[in-house]
Amino acid sequence: MHKSVRRALITAPVSAVVGLGLAFTIGAGTSSAAPHNVSEQYAQGSMSYNPANDTVTVKDLKADGRTFAVSLFGPASDNVRVCKVGGKGKSKTCDFNFNSGRLNVLVFTERGNQHWDIDKFHMDA
Repeated sequence: MHKSVRRALITAPVSAVVGLGLAFTIGAGTSSAAPHNVSEQYAQGSMSYNPANDTVTVKDLKADGRTFAVSLFGPASDNVRVCKVGGKGKSKTCDFNFNSGRLNVLVFTERGNQHWDIDKFHMDA
């Protein structure tokens, strides 16, 4: 599971990204090797993915009144999956059943109906 070479912050809210057909700029092609664990840390929180059991763990690292979340979608998922947690120091593990293939990952925070996008990348499931 290698992140795309092209990795950038995005400005569109989650709902707009989903509504626009989930278009992402993808860099180099995906590897044919077995998927690997992915772990990312940001100022707002952290996320990790374990391909052996298709679990995603998110942890909120800031007391800012926002939840920390990841949204996973793409060819390896039949629909959009979201895992989120709120409260500094709290974590949550979400158990998903992905197909083999690419997953697009959108990392964001939210409060009410407002979203702040942090990062986006892709990985293999």
